[in-house]
Amino acid sequence: MASPMNSRLRRLIASARAALAWERLWPALAPMLGVVALFVATALMGLWSGQAPLIKALALGAFAVLFVAAGWRLRRLRLPAREDAMRRLEDDAALPHRPLGTYEDHLAAQGDAVTESLWRVHRRRASERLAALRYAVPRPDIVPHDPFALRAAVGIMLFVGILVGAGAVAERLLAPFDLSSPGNPAQETRFRLDAWVTPPPYTGRAPLFLSAATRVETEDGIRVPAGSLLTVRAQGADEIELRVDRPEGGETQEMATLSEVDASALARQGVVTIDGTMAVEVRRDGEAIDEWAFVADGDLPPRAEITEAPKADNRNGFELRYQLDDDYAIASAEALVLPRAVGPGRRPLVENPSFALTLPGGPGMRGAGRTVKDLSAHPFAGLEATVKVRATDGVGQTGLSEARPFRIPARTFVNPIARAIVEQRTMLALDANTQVAVIDALDLMLLTPDALGGAGAFLAIRTAYAQLVAARSDDQLREMLENLWQLALMLEDDGMSDAERALQAAQERLRQALEDGASEEEIARLTQELREAMQRYMQALAERAQSMQQQAMDPDAQMLTQKNLDDLLRRIEELAQQGRHAEAEALLSELQQMMQNLQMAQRGQGQQGDPMGQAGRTLDELGRMIQRQQELMDETYGMDQGNEGQQGRQNQEGRMGRYGEQGQNGRRQPGQGGDQQMSPQERADALKQLQEQQQALREQLEEMMRKLEEQGFEPGERLDDAGRSMGDAGESIGEGQTGEAVDEQGNALQALREGAQSMAQQLAEAQQGGPGGQGEDVGSPDQGPGRDPLGRARREGSYADTSRVGVPDEIEAQRARRILQELRKRLGDMGLPRLERDYLERLLPQ
Repeated sequence: MASPMNSRLRRLIASARAALAWERLWPALAPMLGVVALFVATALMGLWSGQAPLIKALALGAFAVLFVAAGWRLRRLRLPAREDAMRRLEDDAALPHRPLGTYEDHLAAQGDAVTESLWRVHRRRASERLAALRYAVPRPDIVPHDPFALRAAVGIMLFVGILVGAGAVAERLLAPFDLSSPGNPAQETRFRLDAWVTPPPYTGRAPLFLSAATRVETEDGIRVPAGSLLTVRAQGADEIELRVDRPEGGETQEMATLSEVDASALARQGVVTIDGTMAVEVRRDGEAIDEWAFVADGDLPPRAEITEAPKADNRNGFELRYQLDDDYAIASAEALVLPRAVGPGRRPLVENPSFALTLPGGPGMRGAGRTVKDLSAHPFAGLEATVKVRATDGVGQTGLSEARPFRIPARTFVNPIARAIVEQRTMLALDANTQVAVIDALDLMLLTPDALGGAGAFLAIRTAYAQLVAARSDDQLREMLENLWQLALMLEDDGMSDAERALQAAQERLRQALEDGASEEEIARLTQELREAMQRYMQALAERAQSMQQQAMDPDAQMLTQKNLDDLLRRIEELAQQGRHAEAEALLSELQQMMQNLQMAQRGQGQQGDPMGQAGRTLDELGRMIQRQQELMDETYGMDQGNEGQQGRQNQEGRMGRYGEQGQNGRRQPGQGGDQQMSPQERADALKQLQEQQQALREQLEEMMRKLEEQGFEPGERLDDAGRSMGDAGESIGEGQTGEAVDEQGNALQALREGAQSMAQQLAEAQQGGPGGQGEDVGSPDQGPGRDPLGRARREGSYADTSRVGVPDEIEAQRARRILQELRKRLGDMGLPRLERDYLERLLPQ
């Protein structure tokens, strides 16, 4: 009787019978298919080619026997019955008591009404349970029939055969059935054609095989990088050639012979460079047998960008962050530094600084990169400059970034004689014509032997003076640049160069290891090296302090002991072992800052020519800012006169450092051409340069004010006013209003002078420190509120809390006398710039 339930049951039973049939048939067919797959794999791999007919016949017979033997399970194959399918459905649905059989049962004999009623209820319950039945899904399990997993080996062989024989599938599949004699050359002659494209190595792309299965063509043809090589190799043909068609015309290219044993082994090869849109056709006996169309993608120049302004670090270096990009890959990158002081009319002795950049990781060496470079030993260190990034790709094309202004970081010299020598070295490197001025400067130094710090320093400067006088060529002057640098280091380091360099090298090796994620053993070894280097450095500092017979330290001062340093190093090692490399690097930077603070404190105490240490350096920096602002105002005023803009540049080129003045009456003679008129474009370029220089000076002032605040000093309102006036002057210059710019620059100059006077008073008070304020040692590298410029903790009663200390008038008088004495000593330094000398004279009472 047809009903929806009966129709559904018929479909369910049919699906179950099919699933059971496949589960019984697959284990019987799988061995036979495995034999076929093994045969195809051996044929595709070329194992049948070149075999004798007898060997082929025997192998074919063996495969046939193996194929028949593999189907032995088919003899015992039994297709599933309807009852088997019903049991499968009930088992899959987990239905007990066989409800499907109950539903199909019939009442044995005609019964009374009660019996029929019970039967209908029983059958209705069985039909309700049948709602859980689902279509059967085959579950063939081959694992019990293949315990040694031979199916995997056969599958791998078939995969390898497909890769090897992809270019000649039909030929290799027919080879087992070719029982012709190999001794007949006519029967052995078979033609084979292979073609592939090899991209240039710099692209990093793999060769492209031009088979029907692998090549991908666009509407215009196959796109490949320009300069790719198309290689076409033919075997088994005598008359074969290549036809190359380009937009400007076509040509026929003969294929070179690779090997020729006999006619059947003839091999020829042709190579075509794909340098544009072209079509290549392979002809055999004058007929085309294959062809390809190609489109060459040109290589664009690389792109470079400086993503952040160069930032100085704590090790006299600077960090440069950049972005590199190219179509394929970046071959190299370098930074080009151009000092602004280098210009026409000068004869520089050294080339502008340049250095290789670290390429980003990843494919093609593209992406964001970072390089830290130390140029403090270069003769141009300390000058205003611009930096560009130049990237080069594999073809040799270059891409240049926009220039970013910055000041080349320079080493801070505390010794005034060493500082003066470095300035003369820079002046000589910028222009070899200043040799006479540098000789005069060294001669002035030798006039005051007592100020040089000892007989050794005097003899060293006297030797440098004699060598400079004897120099007659640029090569000899270049040697003098290195000699002057070593002389400055000797005067500054006072015999501690080896210990300091060893310490810096150990710190750098540990920092690099933390950045690279080195192993625990490597970090432990480098930490121990740093610990030993610090011990030697601390010992050298102690010996130096003892040899100079320093005054007794305050017994209440906090001392930096070797135990403090060991604890810090141990903490760095623990963080590295825990994988917290970022925290370890931060702690290492803190340790480096602490050692630098200690070094500067020792040098500040040991230098007789600069007893105020940090105070002297701050005043020097302010003095240079005042001098630079005066020069910018002079240049702007010259621009305002219309035809006197050339004088501003002459003033800038005439800056030579402390001892850079020469000529009659101690002044350099102005150059020629100062009365030349400027074109509108030249004037616009000059105004733009002036605006950039004014902005750079403002940023330098803001950076100095920030450092003063970190050291616990109050820069004052006048320095803030100077910064605002500098900004307004830069905006006026950008708008071409040079008259208003001169007024703002004058305001900035006056504010700088008043701010410098205020800072001189603060720094002098900080140096004297009041009762109990001297003799403190370095306690922590941190600076800011509650710390002095050397990172030392201030205690109650020091200069940071003078409101609770009663200072007698007699002490105040002594302090004033000390300040006046230091000002007179600084005024007696013949190497001071004229502007700073005028400023110090105004500070002294008349």
